[in-house]
Amino acid sequence: MRGVPPIRFSSVHYAWPDNADEPVFTDLSINLPEGLVFLVGPNGIGKTTMLLLAGARVFPQRGAITILDVEASRFADAALDPALEDQRNRLVSFVYQNMEFETEEPIGMLLEFVARSGAAPDRAEALLDEMVRAADLGDRLGARMQELSKGEMQRAIVVMSVLYGSPIILMDEPVFAVEPSRAERLVAELRRLASDGVSIYTSVHDVELARAHADAVVLFGEDGSVVTGDPEELLDRPRLEEAFRAPYDTLYERQRLYRGLLNESYS
Repeated sequence: MRGVPPIRFSSVHYAWPDNADEPVFTDLSINLPEGLVFLVGPNGIGKTTMLLLAGARVFPQRGAITILDVEASRFADAALDPALEDQRNRLVSFVYQNMEFETEEPIGMLLEFVARSGAAPDRAEALLDEMVRAADLGDRLGARMQELSKGEMQRAIVVMSVLYGSPIILMDEPVFAVEPSRAERLVAELRRLASDGVSIYTSVHDVELARAHADAVVLFGEDGSVVTGDPEELLDRPRLEEAFRAPYDTLYERQRLYRGLLNESYS
């Protein structure tokens, strides 16, 4: 299905249940292109909400969302039906921003288990060593999850999501605690995977990371606009200043402060 948008929003209206008078999206129609796609925009503007809708984790009050031509509404009862939840996860998997969990098994054993039991075990087995190298986890395979730093845990979870093998992967700020050089290497590997047919959608606050690796960008504006297009077009200085309603030179300071706040929140 190369060339067909994997995720499509049609006249979507969504408001969080505890804030029904202030919808996040009103009559939103947008096609999310294939490949490695970055969601860029100010804090609190709807990036996470779009990912949750696109992954059938929450559902619009009006309108429709299709995921590889499957109606997202089909999975409305996934939280109550393990078989339906498994179907959804094998179609589209989700990496939450603050995912943390403890394990008795070492990371290496856990990664091997995910590779064997996921949606595409043959492909995952072939990817295992490559992803471990890309995430620089080779010397941590004997550690348990709770023994990892926040950045190491993020890298391990990204590797798990790839090995699980869903054709669509959604990631909410998956590398905010990862050192820039390691984030660059890991995202470059995600770009290579996307070129092989996996569509990956990720929110990010590092504009340069998006500019260097994105196949496409979804840009959110302070005025409520949501547009998708080429990174070179949408991530130029005028468009970013318009979207963030801030001088270009201050965006990097915002990114640094936000990363610091997130690390403090999850340390």
